[in-house]
Amino acid sequence: MTRFSTADKARITAAIHAAEKETSGEFVAVVARASDHYVFVPLLWAAMIALLLPGAASVSGLHVHWMLLYQLQLASFIVLATVLLFAPGLHLKLVPARVKHERASRFAKAQFYQQGIHVTRHHCGVLLFVSLAERYVEIVADRGIHEKLGEAHWQAIIELFVSRVRQGRIADGFVEAINACGKAMAEHFPPDPDQSNELSDGLIEV
Repeated sequence: MTRFSTADKARITAAIHAAEKETSGEFVAVVARASDHYVFVPLLWAAMIALLLPGAASVSGLHVHWMLLYQLQLASFIVLATVLLFAPGLHLKLVPARVKHERASRFAKAQFYQQGIHVTRHHCGVLLFVSLAERYVEIVADRGIHEKLGEAHWQAIIELFVSRVRQGRIADGFVEAINACGKAMAEHFPPDPDQSNELSDGLIEV
């Protein structure tokens, strides 16, 4: 997992503090090692290859006793499944991008609720989420924010965030996206002098 230095974490916390002074919005930064274990992938590939062994033996002209063939299938399934299960970088390459993005998006939305962002006083919480294994970025905002700011504005912030993550500058991405969100929300969600800090301001690693 990408390591965040103490300085990186301090910068992200400082950006959240600064943004929350400009608006009544609450910001939470979450980075995940992966959004799913994808255990089904190595099992599926191992099963497919094992099931193809009889066909391969038949095409090659080999005459193998059915019991030996069964044992070879079982052994190949166990070996392949074990190798792929303990090589996460390898089996992740076998997962379709669409599946990885769906799982990461689902996990981002789960984090939105798990971190309590949906129950803030003014209902204007924002989650900034990165899943490292999937190279996935998402900003999940509470109800009403999209309507006020418009999809185009949010998309521009997300694209900036994505570009920084692709460059390997994840901490910079968080800081710049938080700053941009704070400035964008300041007009429609001005700071509340009576507002208390309801959510964590530090980088959450899951």
